[in-house]
Amino acid sequence: PPHGNVPPQVDVSSSSKSNCVPMKPPIPSKFQGDMNKYKDVAVPDFNNLVNFPCHMNQKSAPAPDGTRNCVMCGHSCPCTTGGKQKGKNNNSHPLADNNQNKGASGMNNNFAIIPSQNKGLCTLCDVNVWIVVHSHLEIKWCKGCKNFRPWAAFGEKGLATKCVRCRERQREKYAMEKEKKERAKIKPSSGRVMASN
Repeated sequence: PPHGNVPPQVDVSSSSKSNCVPMKPPIPSKFQGDMNKYKDVAVPDFNNLVNFPCHMNQKSAPAPDGTRNCVMCGHSCPCTTGGKQKGKNNNSHPLADNNQNKGASGMNNNFAIIPSQNKGLCTLCDVNVWIVVHSHLEIKWCKGCKNFRPWAAFGEKGLATKCVRCRERQREKYAMEKEKKERAKIKPSSGRVMASN
């Protein structure tokens, strides 16, 4: 599970709408219901899912220290622009598990960032499974769709970062690019005829 045995925390202060709550650990490896029935269920609009809609209008510019507040957990995190991290906020994130977030270098990576393409979600909230409070629908962020999808749409790989549809699209794109490269390798060599003396 991405958050280990540490119960996820969401700042449910007065500014929170509490539209979604994180699934409590242990998080199963995939959706536990009828995947075919729920994979295409309509998910409420993104604006109606976020817990902190007041943080959505922060797109114009980050705070002077390079941070923004996550629209789901409300925590202040460094944000990125064009793949470059701004700010150096090493504050521990409430959804981080100090034991599970050590990289190969052994460095502690228990703080999140907010990538520019993530609509204000931090990197710990975008891997979490969320439960829509009013409907109990289980949803997860898809990095391909750049939106929430029913958790069932992630299929057998429930903890993947992209839904089945986006993974298939990526697979097809990769196969086409590979085929194109193979054809490019064959064309130059087959088009020439060597003259012999």
